[in-house]
Amino acid sequence: MKNLPQIIAVVGPTCSGKTGIGIALAKHFGGEVICADSRTVYKGMDIGTAKPEADSGLPPFMGGSRGAIDEGDSILGIDSLFTSRPRMVESIPHWGIDLVNPDEVFTVSKFQEYADKKIAEIIGRGHVPILVGGTGMYIRAVLDRPNYANAEPDAVLRSELEAMSDNELLEEIASRDPDTASTIDDRNRRRLVRALEILRTTGKTLADRQEFGEPIYDALQIGITKPREQLYAAIDLRVDEMIGKGLVDEVRKLRDQFGDDCPGMTGIGYRQIADFFQKKEQLRDAVIRIKYDSHHYAKRQETWFQRDLRIVWVSDVYEAKEKAHNFLKR
Repeated sequence: MKNLPQIIAVVGPTCSGKTGIGIALAKHFGGEVICADSRTVYKGMDIGTAKPEADSGLPPFMGGSRGAIDEGDSILGIDSLFTSRPRMVESIPHWGIDLVNPDEVFTVSKFQEYADKKIAEIIGRGHVPILVGGTGMYIRAVLDRPNYANAEPDAVLRSELEAMSDNELLEEIASRDPDTASTIDDRNRRRLVRALEILRTTGKTLADRQEFGEPIYDALQIGITKPREQLYAAIDLRVDEMIGKGLVDEVRKLRDQFGDDCPGMTGIGYRQIADFFQKKEQLRDAVIRIKYDSHHYAKRQETWFQRDLRIVWVSDVYEAKEKAHNFLKR
């Protein structure tokens, strides 16, 4: 893939350490991070999405060439005064955060368009674009340029599917498309209904419907792996920290402003606490379910990424730097 712009993607399950490694690579190689996470795009959803904590003060105005980013480097031009600013985390710009309100739909195609624009800007500044995230479809949209056959919504069919239970939806999805069933968020009813609607309408599995365009980037994918026991322990600790930081109050404010059924509230952590407010279960049980559902989600993420044989798996930042160095010097 000579002559294509070089980008790095840091992928893996939740709590595997992607954020820290992404920042380390950005500092070492002069990079800027684009968050590839379907939840951090939502404004006001900070604690439950584990957004990286922003530096205090305003982001610096920077410009420069490839190489380690210094405190005095300037990343943004004067025109950035009139556009969105990155979240500065340990002096590294993070894009892809706080793009829309929780009641807005943010699609994979919208992320692809946004990421392409930011990648071009980052490369134009002489820096390395580094995608960091666990939303596999976001990563695939940027690297593999998929085009999906359209399936127009069917009101009659949708009504029939809405009458089915989550288990019934998942069972039929599994019978028609086992691969999709193994990776779909089986606790997100909206996605279950839409997935089965597409399967019934098109008669094709997700894999059968996929068409890929020519790649436009030379990409290195670095996968972060962690033993399952350690991963689950890290998830449980993060959930406890989220509760301690005020997740319940965050969900209360979001419910008051946007209700329970907006797109943003379907995420893990938000829907369980919303159930607590609806008196469907005790807070203790909701927290236990957040942990369990997060474990389940991490397992699905591992399944998704392990299918991609191009991913180079590493266990620490030193291995990640070595892989990135060999890639960038090509």
